[in-house]
Amino acid sequence: MKAPRFYLGAVVLFWGWQVHTLWLAIGCAVMLESVHMINTRFWLKPSDFNKFVDVSTILLAGTIVTALTIDAEKAILILLKWLPLIFFPIIAAQEFSANGKIDIRSFFLVGRKRVKLQFYEAREIDVSYIYSLFCLISAGTANTKGYLFYFFVVLFFVWALWQVRSRRMSAFLWAAGILAAVILGYQGQKTIRLTSMRINQWIMEYYADYYSVNPFKTSTALGDIGKLKFYDKIVLRVLFEDVVPNKTYLLQSATYNRFAVSNWFARFKFESIVPSLDNTFWQVNPFEENTGKMTVYFRLIRNKAVLSLPPGVVSISQMKAGACEKNALQSIRIEDGPALIKSIVSYTGKLSYDAKPDAHDVLVPKKELLGIAEITKELGLENKSEQEILKIVKHYFLTRFTYSLDLKGKETYTTPLQNFLHHTKAGHCEFFATATALILRQANIPARYVTGYIAHEYSRMENCLIVRQKDAHAWVKVYINGQWRNFDTTPPSFLEIDSQEIKTSLITDFFSFIGFKLSQLRHETGAKLMNQYGLWLILPLGILLFFRLRTSNKIKRARMSDTALEGKKLENRDILFYLIEDLMSQKGFPRYPYETYFSWIDRIGHSLDSSGINVYLHPLLLLHNRYRFSKSGLKEDEKKKFNADVKTLLEKLTKASWAS
Repeated sequence: MKAPRFYLGAVVLFWGWQVHTLWLAIGCAVMLESVHMINTRFWLKPSDFNKFVDVSTILLAGTIVTALTIDAEKAILILLKWLPLIFFPIIAAQEFSANGKIDIRSFFLVGRKRVKLQFYEAREIDVSYIYSLFCLISAGTANTKGYLFYFFVVLFFVWALWQVRSRRMSAFLWAAGILAAVILGYQGQKTIRLTSMRINQWIMEYYADYYSVNPFKTSTALGDIGKLKFYDKIVLRVLFEDVVPNKTYLLQSATYNRFAVSNWFARFKFESIVPSLDNTFWQVNPFEENTGKMTVYFRLIRNKAVLSLPPGVVSISQMKAGACEKNALQSIRIEDGPALIKSIVSYTGKLSYDAKPDAHDVLVPKKELLGIAEITKELGLENKSEQEILKIVKHYFLTRFTYSLDLKGKETYTTPLQNFLHHTKAGHCEFFATATALILRQANIPARYVTGYIAHEYSRMENCLIVRQKDAHAWVKVYINGQWRNFDTTPPSFLEIDSQEIKTSLITDFFSFIGFKLSQLRHETGAKLMNQYGLWLILPLGILLFFRLRTSNKIKRARMSDTALEGKKLENRDILFYLIEDLMSQKGFPRYPYETYFSWIDRIGHSLDSSGINVYLHPLLLLHNRYRFSKSGLKEDEKKKFNADVKTLLEKLTKASWAS
């Protein structure tokens, strides 16, 4: 069925408005609507339509290649956005063709090869509404999900449905039914969207509980890192320009300065970092010379990430992120970006950018104060220098405590930390770091709690340091001689113990490496190639398109007023019997696509109050079938009688009344 006048132009303009390509849409809309203002048409054979379908196919392939190369994660959205432009050659060919339809065989390569087809196989279709649906779907990729978008979508559907409404139903009842459907549809999609959001929230909560990871949380509980240590999944790949064999590197993720009820907190405000013009360079701190370089690859968690970086970050380059923020404790977090993110970090290796100590950095909670005071008194830290205190505390944990992932019950002790200090004397890095920070605070040395990773495992296969979830670590920052420095009291044996407790899988590592290389090719190498050689990558498609069109036969023009065009239309409709079908459809009795003429007449026969009409219909249909399907056809006198009877029946149908 043909779309009404101005419908295609309007829906194309709506698409352009929504996806911000309005000028392009205006050109397409003007071209489509100009068909109603000029008399020129073109005789397009099936082979001609094949060429236009091939053009759209090549455009589709080129769009897919470009989208996958630039941003594979959003490839489907890029493809949907450009659907109206991709299939514009097909709709333009249909609108300017003499028949106003497209041979369905053009869409199927196999169908094109079957030249000797019967009449019922060579069907023509109108793709106006299919193209309109593509425009609405494309517009939906950029809409803000507001009332205005829904209003226009409803408007286009009502506009289209008005053309096929039953003439037996009053306009008021039809409009009432449409209004009810619109209201129920809006409420239904709203309910479905809210339900989907709730389900997604449940899923996110489940995974957040499972991994105990919230990228942007401002607190961490004792035991969070311990849960991560039971997984060998690779989370970071790190390359230092001057890597030292067998050396460990502390990569800071977050710093906390307040402790209460077995939880560390950081309430420092995050401030945005303004990127450079290309949105890939981020000046984190003032420029300094003689900085080290580190390249890190990582993935986002729920489209967010807190970066794990060495001390004293100066700048980050080649990082594609939507936003980057930092706080006064030098925690850096980002939002939005590709599946795999590459960052080149310039750093000093010093903690000189961290905020100066405040009252919270020497505060010991009341619940922990008694136990911590006993230890500081036992160690004799009073009247000792800062360096002496650090040596005593480190020796204390190395000689009297053991590292263990197996945490035992707290017995009669009020807090997990007191149980660790006075009973089990065994735990993982979180307990060592927390106890160290509070003991140092009790000795009037400012201290902060730090979480991150320890990079130590070198992979010959990947030629870089790989960091696993089990490499999650906690340590302390202490303020000594007017500057912050890292201080770790966890026994060095913890790396060996973790490796023994959690075995790595070569097969899992291999597939992780393959996945990383594919992501690197897609997001790094592929994007770079597309920017530098994009034209050359698409050039073969352009050459194919040129030679495909070059072999086209010359298309003949036709005028709407030509008698040949009218004769061609009549030939396509074959004979006058189809006028009966058109009239019955206008009266509200259309023939369904799956119905034969005989079954159609049997279905609507009871609605005709004149039995004489049925007497005409059946003999005429028999003659119609002979004329249409029989090799011998009708004789001249039979043709004349057939045409006369059709005209008589048309008059009877026009004057006939219909049974309700």
